[in-house]
Amino acid sequence: MAHKNLIFICTDQMRFDALSINGNPIVRTSNIDGIGSRGMVFRRHYTPNQICSPSRASMATGLYPRHHGLWRNGVTLDPEIPNLWRFLQDKGYSTHASGKLHYQPLLAPESYAMPESLAFWERPDADCWRGPYYGFDTVDLVLGEANESTKAGHYAEWLKRHHPETVCLYEPEASSSERASDLTEVWKSAVPNELHYTSWITDRAIAFLQAADKEKPFCLYVSYPDPHHPFTPPAPYSDMFEPKAMPRPHVRPGELALMPAYLGTGDDPTANAYIPEGSPIREQGFLLKTDTISEETMGRVIAHTFGMVQMIDDSVGKLLAALRETGREDDTFVIFTSDHGELLGDHGLLRKGPPPYRQLIQVPLLISGPSINGGSVTDALTSHIDLFATLGQLLVNGAPATDGVSLVPILSGDVRDVREHLFTEYHPRKDRELYNQTIVSKDWRLTLYPNQREWGEFFDLNADPWEHRNLFDDTVYSPKINDLTKHLLENMPPRSSLPNQPLGAY
Repeated sequence: MAHKNLIFICTDQMRFDALSINGNPIVRTSNIDGIGSRGMVFRRHYTPNQICSPSRASMATGLYPRHHGLWRNGVTLDPEIPNLWRFLQDKGYSTHASGKLHYQPLLAPESYAMPESLAFWERPDADCWRGPYYGFDTVDLVLGEANESTKAGHYAEWLKRHHPETVCLYEPEASSSERASDLTEVWKSAVPNELHYTSWITDRAIAFLQAADKEKPFCLYVSYPDPHHPFTPPAPYSDMFEPKAMPRPHVRPGELALMPAYLGTGDDPTANAYIPEGSPIREQGFLLKTDTISEETMGRVIAHTFGMVQMIDDSVGKLLAALRETGREDDTFVIFTSDHGELLGDHGLLRKGPPPYRQLIQVPLLISGPSINGGSVTDALTSHIDLFATLGQLLVNGAPATDGVSLVPILSGDVRDVREHLFTEYHPRKDRELYNQTIVSKDWRLTLYPNQREWGEFFDLNADPWEHRNLFDDTVYSPKINDLTKHLLENMPPRSSLPNQPLGAY
């Protein structure tokens, strides 16, 4: 079998319903939608962890975080663990990554010499380094989002060298509009669109495509830091959607009173979510309640998020046009997904955090390429842990054993489902009571907190698809809860402590 190529596109913190092909009534993501139109749209795809690094490591390795060891942000992925990128590299692929990887802590000490740490880029020879890295022959790294992206990494070094006047334009003080007083993380970026990291990532990816050896198959990983908070798109995307016309978040009065008690508290919306070195430990995701955030500001948050999504869609359009120009489109699989989602005001919450709400664990997945019938849609329960096995089978007719399963039978139309249940697991940074495990079926979502057994979450996904009514304490559902609990504990016994040492807060 002739080897095929791969373009793997990943975003950060994009909800399932951010795309028009998945029902978004505001954004028109025609370029991303085209991947699904030419291939298959997965409508029940989940991440096994709602935090960046663990989810990204699961995509790469096909393993649950408890098995690949990157169980929370601030921990390092062991480079010796087999991953998709090195697997394809060993099979003769040219491999390149452009954008955010997040396999190492931003605040790792200098002695570890980790390229995704701030300390690494204080070395005088850092900007000469471009790999190899986790199976990529070469990389063009972006570290962090918004104004954090200017501190370190290839993009930051490029910006400082070629456009030093642009660095300060990432700061909120440079914005042409007033910064929201009730949420510090929303402003209009003054950075020119063409110099923004979303554009730079796309340009570097296109440069790789144009220079790729046509005698070798390629694997290109393109990873955009947006639409992650802060909510700060550049013009024209910052003004593309009218805040007053944005859909209202899905909130039911009193719904959090039925949830675990920690959801009654959250971060300060007026505080900076970024954790400088030496700061007190805060829980991952910087979850906050929106009850002190005005309706006007929330409209801006949603409008800016949609603007970031639209910018990514335009960039994907440029990337796919460049692929067509190389003449290799018919031999290339294209996959689009996100590491996790965003609450975006639903349930009266913003950003992400410990609760495995649908808005955080259900993400887009679109796959197109040779032999995949266009216009296909599946409601099969699928997970990020399935991607290694799936792409290995599609590209080289096989892959090492992982925690996941190949989705090729779904893509070929041979089967409708590959499992009855999915599992997720959250390991906290600060409070051990927040450790939780989840089992999801097509009808139910059950979440247990092994270190705080009074807490639990149970939702009827048919009657309550937005998960507003927690039924955990309703005795009518005890038989079903007991059944799902047994299945969860048999397949994923609690492991609230894992050995991999944290090296930084982020």
